[in-house]
Amino acid sequence: MVTKRSPEKQIPVTDVHLAKKAKLEEDESNSTVNGDQTIPEKIKSKKKNESILINPELEVRIEPDKTRRSQLNTTSHLIRTFKTEHFTLNSPDVMSYTHCGQVPHVTADLCSSTVNGDVSIVPLHSILTCIKVLEKLNKSLAEFVKTNNKIILNPFNSSEPCDLTAFNDQLGMSVWGKGGRKKITSKEYLDIVKISKPELFVSLSDVVPSSVNKKRANKSCYRTLQWVTEAIAFLEGNSGVTSQLLAPIPGSGDRQLMMKSANLLASRKVFGYVIERATLPTENWEDLVRDVVSILPDSRPVFMLGVLNELEIVKAYNCGCHFVDSSFVLHFSNRGQAMVLDSANPTPLPEPSRNPDHASTEEANKDFGPSLAENIPSEISGETEDKKKKKRETGKVLIFKPEHYIPSKSLTLDLVSAVYTRQFLKIAESCECFTCERHTRGYINHLIITRELLAPTLLMLHNMYHIRNLVNTVKAKVEGGSLERYEATLEGVFRIS
Repeated sequence: MVTKRSPEKQIPVTDVHLAKKAKLEEDESNSTVNGDQTIPEKIKSKKKNESILINPELEVRIEPDKTRRSQLNTTSHLIRTFKTEHFTLNSPDVMSYTHCGQVPHVTADLCSSTVNGDVSIVPLHSILTCIKVLEKLNKSLAEFVKTNNKIILNPFNSSEPCDLTAFNDQLGMSVWGKGGRKKITSKEYLDIVKISKPELFVSLSDVVPSSVNKKRANKSCYRTLQWVTEAIAFLEGNSGVTSQLLAPIPGSGDRQLMMKSANLLASRKVFGYVIERATLPTENWEDLVRDVVSILPDSRPVFMLGVLNELEIVKAYNCGCHFVDSSFVLHFSNRGQAMVLDSANPTPLPEPSRNPDHASTEEANKDFGPSLAENIPSEISGETEDKKKKKRETGKVLIFKPEHYIPSKSLTLDLVSAVYTRQFLKIAESCECFTCERHTRGYINHLIITRELLAPTLLMLHNMYHIRNLVNTVKAKVEGGSLERYEATLEGVFRIS
């Protein structure tokens, strides 16, 4: 039996359909002109996306400037002053990683008197909840948090370089905060910049790790370059906005893609450039960064965000970067780790202190007696015996919830370990920070085990002071022309410890 197919139902054309069609035609006609290249505001076709990414200028193989490449770690390149009408930046320097303009765990007055810096990095997700308040008060973010530091607004959270890039598309990027994921378009982000009035802001960037394929890396380049173009047009069309633009260098660790992107951005009207550590390979990224920096204008600063330890700070400076951030310090402090590298005289850690986290709690108790954690009743700690048994087996007492973090080797003392329960010594013998002048390793170990909020505060003060000393040492090495030798010495110390 053959059944007849029913005729297809005809959908009547309404005013809504006509309005949508007119809107699409209007979007196709609107475009942003960039030199000889026209970039439409909305890209509907993947083929169109890929064809616009690389223009004929970028198809040429870009080679680094060998003369300038050899001068990236010299005094004339690194020790600089970058001036605008509204602020001044002195390099080299380390930028304080903040939440909504304040260093985590540390009050503003204590931070200014101990680890005061000139520049603060503010991730976008930390201020999303207060944008309406800033707009209503008509105050800048610096005025709202009462800081004298220059503020850099960064849409990508460098302290959490997790692979969440699958949610980005050509319309905008996803920002992850306490409330979950929020899609931010380029227009919304530029409106936030206009309201918060930071001294500098990083353009939206489709940050992807170096493990992605070439097609995904091409898409990230296109999207980032498109958003930079829109940010430049925004600044040109709003004369009242005094914020300066920092252009991220896309490429996902691919040498030619990063070189082509840097070559194109070198001619754009931006204040400086940003290299995200999360986009670079895990190891042996130094030559790639030197090649990219060598073709960027010498008159503009280069920022590297998301470095993983003290050695990478020195490597970034030696590659020609003028500014680095300190987001990894927050992870160390949250995990109960204290930095002990003597930057003036780097030496390996002494044998009893080396890798204390590998020593189990049971082994430590043979020498130091039972841990304080064992004496806390379950009614007070809220932990079952099974949880305590698991901690005894692993030798770890993780009190503060660790944020998403890329593990890295560093010269640190793991003060969570029971090894330090009865060590009444300074964290570092040569350190003169607020924490080391007043407290001991055993006391901080006690604070961590008893879940006191003072523990990460003291560790943040110590670790930030430690990073400040490292930057001062780097400046001295640059002036003495021995930065490259200092990096080799530090790398040997990290390899041994």
